[in-house]
Amino acid sequence: MVGLICIAIVVILILEYSLAKRLVPYVVYKSKLEKSLFEPGEKIEMTSDILNYNKILVPFVRIREYLPPEIDILSDTRDVYTGTLWQTIEKTITIKAKERLSRHEVFSLHRRGTYNFGDYEISVGDIFGLRESTVFGTIPHTVYIMPERAENQELKEIVEGFIGDISVRRFIMEDPILTIGFNDYTGREPMKDISWIRTAVANKLQVKKYDYTTDINVTVMLNCDGLGEEELEECYSITRMVVEKLENAKIPYAFRTNGMLFGPTGHLEYVPKGLGDNHLKEILFGLATAQDNRAYSFTSLVEKVIKERKQNENYFLITRRLDKEGQAAFSKLQRSCDGEIGIITAGGMAV
Repeated sequence: MVGLICIAIVVILILEYSLAKRLVPYVVYKSKLEKSLFEPGEKIEMTSDILNYNKILVPFVRIREYLPPEIDILSDTRDVYTGTLWQTIEKTITIKAKERLSRHEVFSLHRRGTYNFGDYEISVGDIFGLRESTVFGTIPHTVYIMPERAENQELKEIVEGFIGDISVRRFIMEDPILTIGFNDYTGREPMKDISWIRTAVANKLQVKKYDYTTDINVTVMLNCDGLGEEELEECYSITRMVVEKLENAKIPYAFRTNGMLFGPTGHLEYVPKGLGDNHLKEILFGLATAQDNRAYSFTSLVEKVIKERKQNENYFLITRRLDKEGQAAFSKLQRSCDGEIGIITAGGMAV
């Protein structure tokens, strides 16, 4: 009798293990993030779905998710295991036929950089968890953390002064060549700009709105060559502050660097002049991915910028401390420039 019972138990376990192997392809893991670019310390919300596509209940499902070791898990998740390579979230559930179970996890990361999520495991087994069949996959998410925005008041005043200088320069040098529309006369416009034909049609004074040959051309230069190994993070933070202030001032800007920054298509060396949220995000994305080294020298960066120089070009340089060769390159840039040059050196400031 005892032998028959043992045989029956073995048969049941074999059947359950076989059932687990047949069920595992029907249990599917999916996850999503609403975005990939985050502020330091910002909440990162990930939704994970476990779906049972089969017509029968699965009594035992264990999910393991492997996350970067630097991540702070903010949600109320009990089964968290911390290792040197990954943090692991583990959850065991029972899932009904054709059921979808969603889990909402909240994380944060505090240091600038690129963070790849790891793998996931789904184990399906008997109700006791004695026999399991496991499948593996990769969590398809990479999170990019922007540098902190520089908040030093003296730095802000330098940048705001630079923006004020080029705005005044633009006002002094305006050169109307093309009428692109009309505005109501406010009393501040010169009488020669009044369009009498348009005034007659509108029955009120109208002034011409011009396009100008003299645009504000600003190139933000980030130099990652030079002295001081710990100054690059400060350079990234200052660069973020500069481009955001230009964005807020509605002054179109280009971006040029000799650093190892990366965008969706590879090395991000140059971003053409532009304005708007997507333009800003492209640069912030590059700053998030930046590696702490250079692609080429500051002298080569200056040569590229001078070669591409436009009339009335203005430059704002964010740089590590310059050696003698770098100082000579900067002097060459100054001599070639007919616009304004602003400069902030990490660890010290100059205009």
